[in-house]
Amino acid sequence: MRDAPPQSPDGSAPNQFALLGRRRFLPLFLVQFFGAFNDQVYQKAFVALITYRLADQLEMPIALLGVIASGLFILPFAVVTPTAGQIADRLDKAVMMRWVKGWEIVVMGLAVIGYHTQNVIFLYFVLFLMGAQSAMFAPIKYSVLPQYLHRSELVGGNGLVQGSTFLAIIFGTIIGNELILTEYGVQIVSAVVIAVAVAGFAASLFAPAAPPTETERRPIDWVFPRAIWHLVKLCRGHPPAFRAILAISWFWFLGATFLSLLPAYAKEALGVDEGVLTVLLAGFSVGVAIGAVATEALTRGRVGVSLPPVGALGLAAMALELYIATPAAPAEGAALLSRAEFFADAQGWRILADFVLLAAFAGMYVTPLNTVLQAESPDARRAQFIACSNVVDASFMVVSAVAVAVFLALGLDVPSVLCLVTLTGLPMAFLVARYAPETPMGRVALRLWPRGPG
Repeated sequence: MRDAPPQSPDGSAPNQFALLGRRRFLPLFLVQFFGAFNDQVYQKAFVALITYRLADQLEMPIALLGVIASGLFILPFAVVTPTAGQIADRLDKAVMMRWVKGWEIVVMGLAVIGYHTQNVIFLYFVLFLMGAQSAMFAPIKYSVLPQYLHRSELVGGNGLVQGSTFLAIIFGTIIGNELILTEYGVQIVSAVVIAVAVAGFAASLFAPAAPPTETERRPIDWVFPRAIWHLVKLCRGHPPAFRAILAISWFWFLGATFLSLLPAYAKEALGVDEGVLTVLLAGFSVGVAIGAVATEALTRGRVGVSLPPVGALGLAAMALELYIATPAAPAEGAALLSRAEFFADAQGWRILADFVLLAAFAGMYVTPLNTVLQAESPDARRAQFIACSNVVDASFMVVSAVAVAVFLALGLDVPSVLCLVTLTGLPMAFLVARYAPETPMGRVALRLWPRGPG
């Protein structure tokens, strides 16, 4: 017998968009949106500056400068997040949120100085500080949702947060890339990052209290290698939550692969200019947002893993479709196609649709898993479980970079690498489906590979 659809506390069916009118959700939603937006504006503006204006200061290959920038932003998620998770479980998360957003205003003030002096070393330092600020906020944003939302609202709330984050990423990317190199770009971007940081802090002031639930006060471990080890050990003791962490990390492995190879795919496989690349990035972000927001309707608000296997299968299917749709590589030296030229042909629209659909399946895959992680994590340690997820995600992003380098060294072209990596969605669908025995896919998976206890 099927469970009855979950209901909101007032007895009505869950409506995720109604949460945008609730003080217990809207401030957090805005804080996350503004933060993700600012991260991207600064990063993309910085990369554009070092690529086109400042690379000569360090006399290093442009590609290496970009790799350093990515590494400096990701590194704090391994170094800072484990400690941040411990702190978040001991403090009122709303208070910690305000401190972190106040820090963002200071960091953006330093960013403005960096933009105007255009000192590469100082800009790298600011990028590391921004990564540290984001790493401090990471355990808060998802661990506080179960304190603000009822269980029946978790799927919809996560969908809105996930979807808005990817929209913020594309908006920030476009502004950072397109404005910084214009005549008054430095002044405009400087004003934007300060204004958005202030708006994020203002939104955090309206977040309701979220007091700690941990009663046992353990000392905070500041030694990050040991803290990471203890964090992983803690989470492994809760198999449902740890399975969600591992399944989520595959999403970030795949996402890192796509985002790192997309510029090369656009230029080398499609023969298009940066204008088309921007459209494909926008399509990818919009697709994830659509899939994330659609999750509540598709799951009817239920917390579980019935939808992720569908998302993983859809990803694999769309990877094959994208591979088939990709034309033969253009001749060497051929002029790059503009947006108007690329989308004058139906094949251009087919490829864009493939990107949107592929990303939509990705949103359908990861959003329910984030909800499961929140629901299955112990109340008193939830921020630490979220921190563990962030550390594992960062590790899988590093694995993605290594895997891409190996595939390319073996002589595979970019479309083939994208297809092969995404086809790992087939075994992922099978593995996750084993924990959704109420679905037809789950029953088949259990017959082929019965589950042990736990």
